[in-house]
Amino acid sequence: MSDGDIRLDVVDGKTAVVTMDRPAKRNALTSDMAQDLLQVFREVDTRPDIRAIVLTGAGSKAFTAGHDLVHADEGDLGSLFEEAHIEEFIIPGLVSKPVISAVNGAAYAGGFCLAIASDLRIAVPSAVFASPGVKLGIVPIGGQLAMLPHLLPPAIAAEVVMLGVPLTAERAERYGFVSELVEPGALVDRACEMAAVIGAMSPGSVASVKRIMQTTMRQGFETANAMEYWLGMVAGTGADVREGLRAFRERRDPVFPARPANQLVGGVSSASG
Repeated sequence: MSDGDIRLDVVDGKTAVVTMDRPAKRNALTSDMAQDLLQVFREVDTRPDIRAIVLTGAGSKAFTAGHDLVHADEGDLGSLFEEAHIEEFIIPGLVSKPVISAVNGAAYAGGFCLAIASDLRIAVPSAVFASPGVKLGIVPIGGQLAMLPHLLPPAIAAEVVMLGVPLTAERAERYGFVSELVEPGALVDRACEMAAVIGAMSPGSVASVKRIMQTTMRQGFETANAMEYWLGMVAGTGADVREGLRAFRERRDPVFPARPANQLVGGVSSASG
């Protein structure tokens, strides 16, 4: 029997629900689980039928505690912080499909990174986000320093990463890090509802919106502003905008066909390469 698993379920034919399933160990990711998580995200991102991804953890205690440090080789801890071993915790921001993190409990370290990299976050009231790196002599990476000040007021972000103060779900909602708090039994259903709304929209436009917003945080305003204008102009000549305007005139819902990632507006690429 494997020690933990990454489960993939498809809801309503358009939403991929990815579950980190190792609840006895707070869903901490083994090396095999981390590689499986990457593979699932990459595969789902190439599927035209999938319009959005919901990421969550099994059980009621943890989203994920990140790397399983107990299994780490003490003589090679540094390897955990190499770029090749960080990708699994920033993959939500690298794929072209929007990712909704349904945070069902503690999101520590790498779990916090996964939430930061996601496009949308909802959480149960008992959820807690934490960056304990400084307490262990670790410099927090994976977006905890570079991206968090874009998602929280800088003073609150500094408190979380410099003092190691956990961010409760209530504070996370107050400061806009999560968009809403949902009771545990309804969390994934609510995330799938949000995904269904996204799924009815133009996949090319959604991919472009994600790309520009991620670029704002990762590369700055000037680059994102130029990309916004460029992708907006490209979209204006595409089939989806013609369908959208036709549906508006005819007072009906638009129907946007699925397309492979490499055929989305502006050539938005996936993380599968």
